[in-house]
Amino acid sequence: MRQTASDTDDPETLRRACVRALRIADIGSHFALPDLPMPRDYPLAEGAWSGNRRPPQRKYLQRRRNLVRAVRRIQLYLPELMGGPPRRVFELSTGHGAMLEVLRHYGHAVLGNDFANMVNGSEDGGRSALRALNDPGFSRRIDDYGIPIPADGQIADWPYRPITDSIGLPMALFDAGHLPYPLDSGSQDYVLCLQAIEHYCHPGHWLAVVDEMCRIATTGVFVLLNPMMQSFAADPGYRAAFDTFRAGMRAYDRGGFRCVGVHLHWGQALGFKLLRLGGKC
Repeated sequence: MRQTASDTDDPETLRRACVRALRIADIGSHFALPDLPMPRDYPLAEGAWSGNRRPPQRKYLQRRRNLVRAVRRIQLYLPELMGGPPRRVFELSTGHGAMLEVLRHYGHAVLGNDFANMVNGSEDGGRSALRALNDPGFSRRIDDYGIPIPADGQIADWPYRPITDSIGLPMALFDAGHLPYPLDSGSQDYVLCLQAIEHYCHPGHWLAVVDEMCRIATTGVFVLLNPMMQSFAADPGYRAAFDTFRAGMRAYDRGGFRCVGVHLHWGQALGFKLLRLGGKC
């Protein structure tokens, strides 16, 4: 049985209870779920992750849970995509692909992206979260899941491949910490990046990554941050760059794109919506 905040005075239990409450408040059931298919499981082949050190976290293997969470986010952050004409939607770091699975249901042409997971440091390389953008000195031979990373960066496998293959999502595979991305300018209507930009490079370079998203998009960009990890928050330089990025996103006004919405997540201003005002170019 899960221990609740009322059962203990333990600070960590209280902290976890508060975080859970904030998650529910931020992306909970504010609106009724629409009538769309929500299968419980992914049609995975037996031994889908046999070549990895471990599969993704168990919670991300629950298809219905992923779809409900994606619907909640679309209802709050991208309601215009629950109706209207079909759009081209590209998502960086697609993961299990639930956002695109839902958007595809609404008739949009979707494209995902993924790459090797390099969040944690290892014996053969550092953490991608701390590297510079286009860092020539950063290299990894094996990702956090034990998947080999070819020297030329042309990966054939990634942690969530069994899931995205099973639901038939088209994918563009590249390292989002290197610009420019291999997508034409204006080739997508919307570009999404949810809880992933932290994995690409140091926050001092994130605005350049957002500029690249705007190059690709004709209409909108949505970026959702994770709260800072405690180890990063203890670094004054990282913390300052993180806050500078958030301020820069709130005031974003470049290339026809302007910030039109700042959204709370985990009780913090972590979601930013940019739109090209005046319509598509």
